[in-house]
This record gives sequence, structure tokens and C-alpha cells, in this order.
Amino acid sequence: MSDARISVGLEEGADGAFLAHALTLPGCAAAGPTAEAAVGALEREVIEWLRFLAFIREPVPPPDQELELAVDEWLRTEARIAEGETTACFAHDVRPLATGEIDAGLRRLGELRGLVVARVRRLPEAEVDRPRAAGWSVRQALEELARAGWWTLTRLGASPLGEAPARTLGRLDTALALIVQQFAHMPAERRGTLLELEGEEWTPRKVLRRLLLLEWSMGRVIAHALEEEAEG
Repeated sequence: MSDARISVGLEEGADGAFLAHALTLPGCAAAGPTAEAAVGALEREVIEWLRFLAFIREPVPPPDQELELAVDEWLRTEARIAEGETTACFAHDVRPLATGEIDAGLRRLGELRGLVVARVRRLPEAEVDRPRAAGWSVRQALEELARAGWWTLTRLGASPLGEAPARTLGRLDTALALIVQQFAHMPAERRGTLLELEGEEWTPRKVLRRLLLLEWSMGRVIAHALEEEAEG
């Protein structure tokens, strides 16, 4: 991601709150009570994302280059954004994914997951289950990632395995492996397919965007929980 112009999609929820999505930086999003607040929060979130991309040695704009956040789409949805919901499917999401975009998205997913798992594997089992000040135990955050991973497979038109592994990390690993398989072997003619399930529209680009957002969000929940514990 080396372009200084970031295309933004604004989602206005049924509760009046807003979620600003960085469409050309999938996985990067921020909420706010107004459109202006959401875009302002997104600007700060973009900086964090660019730090992460630089950390994994991806090209990013020079530090002295001014970023341009341009609102290109504005949708109203039934999502309760203040409660963490999002359902927007932007025109940008319908564009077929290029091979390079798939490769970059999967690489970022893998890097984010690796950072999370490396921290969790060092924890004693009891620490994984202990409630934290942030309101989540580490296992709850991991379970949410695993659940979303298996659920996401249906949004790609795939049928998950009948039985998921019993252990949390096993479910995480298996779900991610199946997701990678789906994207890596996706025919070109399916990369822009629009699928409607339970009243919500999905495309491969939207699925990848949502996966990255969840991985980023849950990874930060876990990191913050562990940092609070260390400070305590």
C-alpha cells in the first residue's frame, strides 16, 4: 500500500452512528457518532495500519507524505454500529479481486494471526480463560475469531467441515487454512461474485475486508488485555 490517497466508504447505521471504512486499505475502519468523527478516527487508525504494514516490510507512503482520505461512497444500513455491527457492501466491494490483492490480503491475515498466536502460546492455560479488565478473556477473543472464520466460509459459497477441531487454536488454524484455500484457488470469474445470504450482500472483496477487520480488532483486544495485566 504505497498510495497516499485512501478511498473511504462511510456506513451510516440505523442507530445514527457511522463507520468509516478505508476501502483501499482493507481491514482498516473506525467508528464515530458523526461522519466527521468517524473519518477523524479513521485517520488515526490508518496511521496504525501503516505502521503494521511497514513492520511486515510492505511499501507504505513516506512519513512526510500527507495522506488524503477521500469519502467516495456513503451508504445507509440497518446495522447498529455503536454495538459493533456492520453490513455495508460498497460498489468498491463488487470489483473483482486481482491476484495481487488476494496475495496481499492473505499475507496480512497470516501476519496478524501469527502475532496473536505467538503471544497466546506463551500463556498458561488458566491465563487464557481468566476474565480481563477489558471485558473479554483471551479465549473469548480467540473463539470469536474462530467462529467468524468458520462462518465466513459460507459467505464464500463454501461448505465448512461438519465438525470443527475441539481445541480453540485448532479451530483457528483449520478455519484460516480453509479460507486461504478458498481464496488461493478462486477462479477469476468468481472473484467479483455477489452473494446474498440472510438479507446481506457479500462479495469476495467484502469477505476479505471483513476478515482483516476482525483479525485486526480481536488481535488488539487480546494485546490490550495482556498489556493491562502486565501493568497490573
